[in-house]
Amino acid sequence: MIWSAMKNLPIDVLRTFVSVAELGGFTQAGISGGRSQPAVSLQIKKLEDGLGVSLLHRQGHNLELSTHGSLLYSYAKKILALNDEAMLSPVSYTHLRAHET
Repeated sequence: MIWSAMKNLPIDVLRTFVSVAELGGFTQAGISGGRSQPAVSLQIKKLEDGLGVSLLHRQGHNLELSTHGSLLYSYAKKILALNDEAMLSPVSYTHLRAHET
């Protein structure tokens, strides 16, 4: 179990974390997400600090998920899928349309 001082996991930070995990690096994730490598690195550092665990291990030029990182990756994929589903739902569309007038 991950013990956390954080109350919430920001969606944008979870997207960055998943991107780093799937693309294998900060630079690649930055390019994919339209952010600089230092910005991606800072987001991951803040996430690790907030959770109080290491999420990634560097093996030379390779980046691997730690045990905690693998667990968070699993949760993050589910959270992001639900977030994206909700944003595409009629509820979200109705909410957005109501604020256009």
